[in-house]
Amino acid sequence: TLTGDIFDDAATGQGLLNFFLKALNCGAISEEDIVPTGLTIEEIETRSFYRILAGRRRQA
Repeated sequence: TLTGDIFDDAATGQGLLNFFLKALNCGAISEEDIVPTGLTIEEIETRSFYRILAGRRRQA
């Protein structure tokens, strides 16, 4: 579910993360295409929506 500009559903977040990871790995998108998503390449490479959230919470 999207609340404002934040996904509050881990399954949705993980699904989107998988989509971007597969697209990046097969060459359908470039690293530059990732920038507007608000994700970093390092975050995508974690392959874990949970880890991304945990890392961002530690930074806040």
